[in-house]
Amino acid sequence: MLLRSHPELRTRNRGVIEAALKASGYGTYIELPAGKSAAEFTIHKAAFKEVGLTFIRYDSPVTIEVNPSHDILIGFQIRKVSEVALHGEVIENTVSDAGCLIPNQSSWSVRNPSGYQVLMLRVATESLRRKLSALLGVDRVRLDLRQPSSSVDRVIRDASLNFARELDIVDRKFLPSLVANSTEDICNRILTCLSEQYLEAERSPAAPSAVQLGQVEQYIVANYAKPLTVETLTEISGVSARSVFQHFLSRYDCTPHQYLERIRLEMSYIKLLACRDQKSVGFVALDCGFQSVRHFEQAYRKQFGESPVPKLIDRPRRRRR
Repeated sequence: MLLRSHPELRTRNRGVIEAALKASGYGTYIELPAGKSAAEFTIHKAAFKEVGLTFIRYDSPVTIEVNPSHDILIGFQIRKVSEVALHGEVIENTVSDAGCLIPNQSSWSVRNPSGYQVLMLRVATESLRRKLSALLGVDRVRLDLRQPSSSVDRVIRDASLNFARELDIVDRKFLPSLVANSTEDICNRILTCLSEQYLEAERSPAAPSAVQLGQVEQYIVANYAKPLTVETLTEISGVSARSVFQHFLSRYDCTPHQYLERIRLEMSYIKLLACRDQKSVGFVALDCGFQSVRHFEQAYRKQFGESPVPKLIDRPRRRRR
């Protein structure tokens, strides 16, 4: 069960199930088993401005025709199999697949012969267009995304499932940071994996100067607690975000986001020197822009080889001889 902390509906009433599916955008045609439903229908939903996650579970056969959406949808099958019909083509979506992408403004249908559990990722089309323009340094009107299929494309599925799991355990204080970081990560993964314009761009990105790279570096250091978006990289540098990524890798051997995490870890190390108890770890993680204490502790241990639990101030001072 995903999104346990975001329940929306739990019912066996056929009429309520049909109404819930229609309210979720499934409006053209719904085919449920005749008579009273023996299976429980469950919806859990976490909706945010640019992305949203919906987990639906129903252990009875169901066929649904779906109205077009303004947003882009990707369905990740959690159990069993669904058959999605999109533009006359049937796409089999199993638990081992990277997901099934539904472009915005596209009608589609789905048949689940033995029930299903599915995590639906919703991404605002305009957000993806804006980020693609920032990546390429060129305004993009069209957004052509191919179907995810390869093992590389499963990073989108993994990021979405991890976001859903983190939402179940995150401290509410960390929620804005978690949503911002996960939104940026998921959108960038979709564009780098599925955007034909990005993968096959003819124009080579203009190389940023040392001054432009320095401006990005200075911005990251000065704003390490804030989320870092591809739009910000383009705005600060004056060149495409893709170019900034390439030249950060060449010059600093890391991406701008990895550089940001290094700065956050260095700042957290300094802040922890003044801490007296384990409770301070959460405050430092939040203050330095991490999306959760768990993520902070993992990153800190990897960087410094020890737990971030503050203990330096409690060490006994050496006596002078």
